[in-house]
Amino acid sequence: MSGITEKVFSEAEVRKLGIKIAGAAKADVNECVGSVEEELEVKTVTKKCRGVVSKSRTKGTGKGTLKVTAHVEQDLFANMYGMEQKELKDGVIAYGMNSLHPVMCITMEVLDEDDNVKYKAYPKCTIQSALSRKVENGAEEISEVEMEITIMPDEHGNGLYEAVEADLQDQTLKTQWLEAFDAAKVRVEEA
Repeated sequence: MSGITEKVFSEAEVRKLGIKIAGAAKADVNECVGSVEEELEVKTVTKKCRGVVSKSRTKGTGKGTLKVTAHVEQDLFANMYGMEQKELKDGVIAYGMNSLHPVMCITMEVLDEDDNVKYKAYPKCTIQSALSRKVENGAEEISEVEMEITIMPDEHGNGLYEAVEADLQDQTLKTQWLEAFDAAKVRVEEA
C-alpha cells in the first residue's frame, strides 16, 4: 500500500507562479496564487472498416487552456494585457484596439501534500480572455484577477513540461526553472 503513495504526485498547492513576457530576461515570480486549472487538448484519429471503428489513436496537440486566479503586480498585469502604449504619458496605461496580448512563458512550483516539489512550464502562452476585474465595496476579501490563458505548442510541439524535483539531476535546471525556463535546457544534447 505504501508503494502507491510514494509513486503518486498529487498536486495540492501552487506555491509560486512565474510569468516571463517574451523578450524579458527573467520571469516575475508571484507567490500569491489562488488557483490554477489546466486542460490540454488531444486529437483522435479513427479508422473504420465497413462503418465500424476498427482502430483509434489519440495523441496530444500541444494546445490547451490555463485558468489562473491570482493577485498580480500592476506593471506585470499591464504588460500581460498589452496596456503600455508609447503614445501615452508616463504612468498612463490603456486597454483597447491597440492592446496586443504578448506571448509569455508560465512556470510553476507545485507542492504535493508532503511538500515535495514539482516544476511545470508552459513555454508559449497568451491571455485569451478579455480584461475583467471585479471590485466589491465593503467586501471582506479582495478579489483575485481571473485569467484564461491559451497554451500553444513550442517549436518542439510541446505545450507543457514538468519534472518532480527529486528526479532532476541538473541543479542549474532546478534553480533556473521558475525565472528562466528554456525548453532547450531540458532537452538531451545531441552528440
